[in-house]
Amino acid sequence: MDLFPACSKMFKTAKQCYTSSIHSLSTKADSKRQKSTNRPGPPARPKPKRSHILEMHDVFLKHDSRGDNKIATSALGDCLRAMGANPSEQVVKKHICLLEAGTIRRISFDEVMTIYSSLGKSVTKPSAPRKRTQELEFTSSLRLYDVDNSGFLPAARIRRILTCCEDCMSEAEVNELLEGRIDAHGMVNYGELIHDIVNG
Repeated sequence: MDLFPACSKMFKTAKQCYTSSIHSLSTKADSKRQKSTNRPGPPARPKPKRSHILEMHDVFLKHDSRGDNKIATSALGDCLRAMGANPSEQVVKKHICLLEAGTIRRISFDEVMTIYSSLGKSVTKPSAPRKRTQELEFTSSLRLYDVDNSGFLPAARIRRILTCCEDCMSEAEVNELLEGRIDAHGMVNYGELIHDIVNG
């Protein structure tokens, strides 16, 4: 699993959970909002440069377990994230369902690139200043839950944040994320966790 997209997802879900808890204190009238049914889709990704396409093809081949230049539809999400995209589980499942509805179980690089291009604006690797900004943002999102301001959160709390909110992570993803990071008291230094992910 590519850990930077996981961190990005952590930041998003932590904010969603915190926002939900704040909204639950407000009246029903305040929480009712109409959602537009005519929202435009995300802007198309610009066509990647040839050198980038070659790098992405190498990433794709690492997910080919049979050597037939195709990947299983079940590997689509991991492959897209390793390529630099950060689709939600809901979006990945939608594409997988569409593929499997046509009895497609393995897909080619071109098919993956078509899906990749439909996901919106291209994601580029952040610069060092941007990494520092993201690290501060991600850390502050988890600090919302650190009532003692100790720099630590219970591993169980982090698991709950990441597996119960919208756009949640799987148990396996959370286990990989927290492996070797839980101390004897069941606590996680979330500042170190974020730093390692952003700079990993």
